[in-house]
Amino acid sequence: MENSQSTKEFFNNIAEKWDAMCYHDQDKIEAILTLADLKPGNRILDIATGTGILIPYLLQAEPEVVVAIDLSDQMIVQAQKKYPEPNVYFEVADFYDLNENGFDFAIAYSAYPHFPEKVAFSKKMAACLKPNGRFMIAHSESRKTINHRHSGVEVKKVSDSLKEAKEESCYFRVNFDIDILVDTDELYIISGKKI
Repeated sequence: MENSQSTKEFFNNIAEKWDAMCYHDQDKIEAILTLADLKPGNRILDIATGTGILIPYLLQAEPEVVVAIDLSDQMIVQAQKKYPEPNVYFEVADFYDLNENGFDFAIAYSAYPHFPEKVAFSKKMAACLKPNGRFMIAHSESRKTINHRHSGVEVKKVSDSLKEAKEESCYFRVNFDIDILVDTDELYIISGKKI
């Protein structure tokens, strides 16, 4: 896999057409976030927000704030156009360089394959969360579908394949109590609370 600059360029080039290219099942997103058990007043980190797909669903939980970051400045431009809400802060940022912490919940929705350094990802996720804060990796499609989508020549340069959720969760067990693993024909989820 190439560096973050390649990933940024890849997503900048498709940002304007991203929403037309991708379909996200509303019922599945709501089911995923039900498992997150969000509370009013939570501080939420949306990692690799893209065009802000999760923002309207996260706002239903009445958070104090949603910090939505993405490596792609053009994805952030698209998201800001759609969601100008005062308690949503969009930031062009590399997740590994993020200095903010104290989040109750952090999610990487439909983005985890683009983070090749799994141990570093787990450590950074833990550093961003409050004690007992929840992290979640989620896809509203199966592992097989995601891996097929990431099998093209160009996208392979900026993504890894997903392993079975149980195997993938090994990267997170040092920092988290993993209590949700879903790896079905419909969903892929790894989630747990910070130890």
